[in-house]
Amino acid sequence: MPQSIMSQVTTEQARGIAVDTSDVPLVGARELALALKILSAGNLLLPSFTLSDEDLRRVEQDFWQISPRERVRKVAVLLRFRSFLAACQTRHVSELIARHGQTAIVTALEAAAKMRLNAKWGFNPVKMARAMSEAIAEAAESFEGRTAAV
Repeated sequence: MPQSIMSQVTTEQARGIAVDTSDVPLVGARELALALKILSAGNLLLPSFTLSDEDLRRVEQDFWQISPRERVRKVAVLLRFRSFLAACQTRHVSELIARHGQTAIVTALEAAAKMRLNAKWGFNPVKMARAMSEAIAEAAESFEGRTAAV
């Protein structure tokens, strides 16, 4: 776990407000999207390069300043965001993003906000890819149903 988040988690535990890293609390997809927008300078795009720790620290610092949420919520968002980025580097998830673009990124953010997350192991990329595939297929069916009705 990154040092900056680890020190914040330790501080929260010292205050009696602990974040359970075996099951990180759920967050909103919009909060994850905010962190992604900070990372990609206002767009919902994943970087095409490997991120340095400095890039991630910048995102964490900016998010910490921008977000009005309480500390535990901010830590949960940042833990989920780092795991989201790691999952997006896996074959299954990256192929979906390459194939479906922005739609897949949005569904990945929604999945990352709702899925069970163990901070030590991250997201299960197969489960994330399955959730994304199902959401993309459901959206396509909904779109086809609307166009057929018109």
